[in-house]
Amino acid sequence: MSKEAKRAQMLSMIADWQQSGKSKKAYCSENGINEATFYYWFSRSKEDGAVSGRFIAIDKSCKKSEVEVIYPNGVRIKLDTDLGLLSRLIRLY
Repeated sequence: MSKEAKRAQMLSMIADWQQSGKSKKAYCSENGINEATFYYWFSRSKEDGAVSGRFIAIDKSCKKSEVEVIYPNGVRIKLDTDLGLLSRLIRLY
């Protein structure tokens, strides 16, 4: 498994846990995940978020009018630069 595929799997699992509303221990137990491994992935996801979770400026003068939103679980959405829609999509996650 490539490094990028492993990272995507890790982020997907963390997102699934967050949406479940369960404790980390209960989630790990129900999904057959080693708790130490889960906590390692969780700590790494927080580090990644600190680096990549910053806002970026959107250049309105740019000729290209398409923006791509990439969620941590790997879902990609391409849309025109409708800032209202873009804002709603960001809040979904």
